[in-house]
Amino acid sequence: MAGADFTIEQYRRRQQFWNLLESRYIIHLVLFLAVFFIISPLVWQLVTSLKTREGVLALTYLPLEPTLAAYERALFDRGFWRAVVNSVIIASTSTIIVMVLGTPAGYVFSRFRFPYDNAVFVFVLFTRLFPPIGLVTPYYQIMTTFGLLNTKVGIVIANVYLWLPLVIYIMRNFFITIPQALDEAARVDGCTKIQAFRHVVFPVVLPGFAAGTILTFLYSWREFLFAFTVATDLNSMTIPVATFLFVGDAGIDWGAMAAASIVSVIPSALVVIFFQRYIVVGLTGGMKG
Repeated sequence: MAGADFTIEQYRRRQQFWNLLESRYIIHLVLFLAVFFIISPLVWQLVTSLKTREGVLALTYLPLEPTLAAYERALFDRGFWRAVVNSVIIASTSTIIVMVLGTPAGYVFSRFRFPYDNAVFVFVLFTRLFPPIGLVTPYYQIMTTFGLLNTKVGIVIANVYLWLPLVIYIMRNFFITIPQALDEAARVDGCTKIQAFRHVVFPVVLPGFAAGTILTFLYSWREFLFAFTVATDLNSMTIPVATFLFVGDAGIDWGAMAAASIVSVIPSALVVIFFQRYIVVGLTGGMKG
């Protein structure tokens, strides 16, 4: 009986422990700590960007005399605003090209059968499996041969290579979820294959198209390695590359670097806040199939 009583008591304590872990207070505490650790670096960057040079070196927790001088140095004195414009142009152009090519490609792979179609699709995905660092040397040589060093076109080409296979994969899986009977019904009504795609099938997968667009823009916005390889001045530098301009031989302008980081985060943060539903759709819907 004593052993049985001990076992029952032990079971009750264990059950109470699990009930405590499953309580909403514990869940809220864990979520709060997770959010705190995620946003604390961003908050620290924001605080640093509002400090004077002396305040940054003094390592104070809060700016004693809040100022926007670091933003002025970053955007205008160092010309960082040109990198912001370059990033907008390069990310937008890359996104348009990737979606224009990737959407019909995904539709073709989901609907039509042709010789070695699966092998071609696997090859498209396989091209993205190479470690990007291993492609830097041939990429630099190609850009040099065609005179594309220090140009926006060179960076756009890299972004298209990086993200086109991903969009083809995502869009193919979205198109697979659409019954082919929808295409056939449109053909019966007199539509051509292109008209059936444009007027019937494509409107159904608009959430997936929006997700692919947003993900491509975000990835292109933060791409660093290939942009760093070909960009040598502010005529083509993107935000991640231009941030290195604040590292000098005599020291680092921490305030200006923090201000540049905050400026670079604003567009992507707004995209995530307003379009997070489509991002979730892209990450979940794109994994089906």
